[in-house]
Amino acid sequence: MWGDIITPDLFASALRIATPLALAAMGGTICERSGVVNIALEGIMLTGAFFGTATVLATNSPWLGVLVAILAGMAIAAVHAFASINLRTDQVVSGTAINLLALGVTGFMMEVWYGHPGSTENIAVLKPIFGFDSPGGGLIAEVWRWINGVFLSHTPIVYLTIIIAILAQWAMFHTKWGLRLRALGEHPRAVATVGVNVYRGRWVAVLMSGALGGLAGANLTIEQVGSFTENMTNGRGFIALAANIFGHWTPVGSYLASLLFGFADALQIKMQILRGVIDIPPQLFYMVPYVLTVVVLAGVIGRAVGPAAVGEPYKKD
Repeated sequence: MWGDIITPDLFASALRIATPLALAAMGGTICERSGVVNIALEGIMLTGAFFGTATVLATNSPWLGVLVAILAGMAIAAVHAFASINLRTDQVVSGTAINLLALGVTGFMMEVWYGHPGSTENIAVLKPIFGFDSPGGGLIAEVWRWINGVFLSHTPIVYLTIIIAILAQWAMFHTKWGLRLRALGEHPRAVATVGVNVYRGRWVAVLMSGALGGLAGANLTIEQVGSFTENMTNGRGFIALAANIFGHWTPVGSYLASLLFGFADALQIKMQILRGVIDIPPQLFYMVPYVLTVVVLAGVIGRAVGPAAVGEPYKKD
């Protein structure tokens, strides 16, 4: 039984499922390191997913769809940036409003552009980069099955996400930009005294989170599902926020935390084969990722200390 569960597909699925979570979580990390809470990740992902899909349906170009998804994520993130940075509104309220706005706008556009609610037609998707046959039989074939299945069976954005995590970690802790970003979230007034524009720095961070959130939406539709369905993000933006906290506001930490959530989701899908062996309600399997989110936050929330000025509007003297 367990041999049917612990397979290369399980770990490959975990990596795929973790990718949109990791992109959104890293966006949240960059945003919150600058001092801005980004509850709007869910809406940013949904917006990117819809407009990316719409672009592919119109042009049959998946890469153009990815670009438009990123731009759409940045556009809706700009609304959050203007409200929270320039207007100094409550950042949680602003993010929540954007989530509701994205849900309403994408549903409305489904009706206007496609004449029906629900899902779009299937679209052209990005294909896996690699694809190799087994080099032999026996033990070599089995080892290769694991290597090929876990590491070499993925689409471009999956690999791009790993690169982004590494580069963002390096940039955050080894460049002048990273030093200023972290200072913005700790003591913005001190940063302003040395001539750094706090507004501009926070705007850049929020737009970067929008770009990563839009890319996460593109991964969902243009690589994983192949179509857009209303509210298809289904809480992933909030799980990404949990991964950001669990990862202690670092890009690599957020990526690794997303892998944990991705593995839990992949495992619950795989474990549904147990329903034919023992009588377990399927709802128990569906609960696994969300229960893990609550458990992780309950165990980490007291020990994880975020940026000192996160959530606090800055007013220029």
